[in-house]
Amino acid sequence: MLKSKKTIVLISFILIVNLLGLVGCANQAANSNSNTIKLATAAPMTGDYAQYGQYTKEGLELALEEINKNGGVLGKQIELVYGDDKGDPKEAVSVAQKLINDKNIVGMLGHFFSGATLAAGPIYQSNGIPTLAIASTNPDVPTIGDYIFRINVGDNYQGSQLAKWLYETKGIKKVAVVYDNNDYGKGVSDVFNKTFKELGGEITTIESYIGGQEKDFSVIVTKIKGSGAEAIMLASYPTEGALIAQQAKNNGLDIPIICTDSIYTEDFIKLGGQAVEGATVVSYFHPSDPRPEVQEFIKKFKDKYGKEPDSWSPYAYDAMYVMVNAIKRAGSSDKKAIQKALSETKDFRGATGLTTFNQDGEPEGKDLIILTVENGQYVPLSE
Repeated sequence: MLKSKKTIVLISFILIVNLLGLVGCANQAANSNSNTIKLATAAPMTGDYAQYGQYTKEGLELALEEINKNGGVLGKQIELVYGDDKGDPKEAVSVAQKLINDKNIVGMLGHFFSGATLAAGPIYQSNGIPTLAIASTNPDVPTIGDYIFRINVGDNYQGSQLAKWLYETKGIKKVAVVYDNNDYGKGVSDVFNKTFKELGGEITTIESYIGGQEKDFSVIVTKIKGSGAEAIMLASYPTEGALIAQQAKNNGLDIPIICTDSIYTEDFIKLGGQAVEGATVVSYFHPSDPRPEVQEFIKKFKDKYGKEPDSWSPYAYDAMYVMVNAIKRAGSSDKKAIQKALSETKDFRGATGLTTFNQDGEPEGKDLIILTVENGQYVPLSE
């Protein structure tokens, strides 16, 4: 007996659905049988800012080695996939688009720079990938969505605390602001400017430059010199920061330089030499911190790499542990379950302090450390 066209179509539809279901089950089985849980990271591994990618890699791989030696998580080893965003927002988007095609990636550790996270974050958000940024402090990062977290404190805190310290503790009432014209530099300087003026201070001049493109800051230095500023607030990176300090000194501009955490690297001291002696630099990590978590991290880092840790590797190290801890508490490599566990992270002890995320994915309660350059070394400010 011949079947009607409608019956044939119905049977075909059922067969297709069943086949798709089998494929789906096969994929789920393949995922569940995998010996690894796959995470991704992205940072500037090459280009002008490759040092930050190296800091990221060293921190992540130290944590990764420890975790896998101790059995991994959920009985599986952690696998880490790298993406090179070169510190550029456009490259970050390209990296993100490639990474989301790997459906086995269940979490993202990065990006490093704010601009990269602001550009790539919406892609991870829309694809439901739990993301823990390592050094993206721009105030807008938490607004991307509920799948985006960051391990370090944002610019709202840093900028406001810097302003209060300068005005209330140091008694400085007039400040010139110089910033790298990117998402990080603009974000932290905007908060600083607003807070400093609210306290009663005066911003004598605001100057910006394009990082990686400018080396002559004589015009900026001249403007600062004529503005009556009592100090310079510098939201910069080491190379330009050192050049600005040198050119200020060479032009007879002898006023305190206060730097944001982006400058806190050995390169700033090496490049700046005598010109950066006495400069103030802020951070959330310093080897002098007596906490057991800090001293243990320093020992492990020196044992593995044969050198003192930089200021950023601890953030990457903590980020890996916080993500893996969330996977463990979720009891699953399901991305939605991991996101929920991340949002519930409370008092996780790490090298950069306690990590507790608020409703916006921001860490709360981490203290600002104020350092000064003394005899070619960063030392905690005594006052």
